[in-house]
Formats: sequence, C-alpha cells, structure tokens
Amino acid sequence: MTHAAEDLDRRSQRTRRAVFDAFTRLIFSRRYSAIRTSDLIEAAGVGRSTFYEHFRNKDDVMVWAIDPIFAPLAEAAAGQGSAPRLRFVVDHLWERRALARVMFEPPLALKLHRKLAAMIEARLGDGDGGVPRAMSAAASAAGQLALLRIWLSGEAACEPEVLARRLAGGR
Repeated sequence: MTHAAEDLDRRSQRTRRAVFDAFTRLIFSRRYSAIRTSDLIEAAGVGRSTFYEHFRNKDDVMVWAIDPIFAPLAEAAAGQGSAPRLRFVVDHLWERRALARVMFEPPLALKLHRKLAAMIEARLGDGDGGVPRAMSAAASAAGQLALLRIWLSGEAACEPEVLARRLAGGR
C-alpha cells in the first residue's frame, strides 16, 4: 500500500470512527426515530460530503455498526456457533433492549435482516441440498431475529444462557 493510500485509509477509519461514536452518543440520548442524519453529521464533526462518501443515511450507519453483534449470529447459522460469544450478544442486546427493540421494527428490521442474511450467506458452504444459499441464509436470519425479537419484547421469557445455546445451534 502506498503512503497516500495509507493516509486515505486512516482518514476513512477516523471518519467512520467519528460517525460511529456520534451515533452511539445520540442513540443513548434520544429515540432512534428522533435522530436526523444532519444531527449525526454535526455530532460527528464531519462534513456533509464526507459523511455521504461513507453512508447514505443513519440507517446505513446502524447497519454498518451492527457487524460485531451480527458476526456470532452469522457464524452460528453457518454451523460455527460459539455459545459464549452468543451469550455476549444476548447480554449486550438485553442491556440495550430499548434500542434493540427499535432495530426489530420497520423500516430498520428489513435492512438488518438483509445484512444478517448476507453475512450468513458469505459463511455458508456449497449448498443445502439444492436450496439456494441466499434462501437458506435469509431463512436462518429470519429465525434468529425472530427469536431475539420475541425475547426482547417480552412475548416469551427465556434464560439468556438457554437462548444463547439455541442460537448456537443447540437445544
């Protein structure tokens, strides 16, 4: 990598970090629906055009920021689940359940479903008996997100350890 490319990469990382930090601050100070993209740009201290080089809107920021939470779910759906990592995810979502509930409502729910399905598909092997990988991934993502939504909304109670084991592929 050239020196100029390294500087550009570092600037890009700084921008994304500033947006992520601003998003985190805003998400804990007001409702998701009350956050405007312009609020996020101002809180991040970046220019409008700089923001739009990286993201289309606040939903894109949420979808990007969810990667570390979704990675253990995607691994589990691909048969590489880790109950301890999933327990961390479950605990993390529970601690932030007000925000997590928002994630499972339209319009964000569909975007996050697509994100998780893509992450799962990227980890899947060569097929599932003729069923397209994209279909298997979408179904797995829907099942995982449904379990989490039902649990977080209080529709059904479950111990976090049991839920983590189930998400990891156990019973």
